[in-house]
Amino acid sequence: MLGILLAQEFNEKIPAGLPSGVRVAHKTGEITAVSHDAAIVYPPGRKPYVLVVLTRGIRDGAKSAKLIADISALVYSHNVAVGALHLATR
Repeated sequence: MLGILLAQEFNEKIPAGLPSGVRVAHKTGEITAVSHDAAIVYPPGRKPYVLVVLTRGIRDGAKSAKLIADISALVYSHNVAVGALHLATR
């Protein structure tokens, strides 16, 4: 199953908010005004984390995809910053 999720070809949501080369295993979906992406993100040199984002009420698929990507970028940045802080305080 993990191989299937790693091979996902629709990468305009969570992966779009990540730096190039970050591995992500994820599943997207959408129906009228509802869009989601659920992922396992593998930051280099760190433990993976799970991120699930669901939007509702946004009819423009490009806008919901951009919102999900932006949330992904924020979570990744926070994860990396907290990880670096944790390593520095050891």
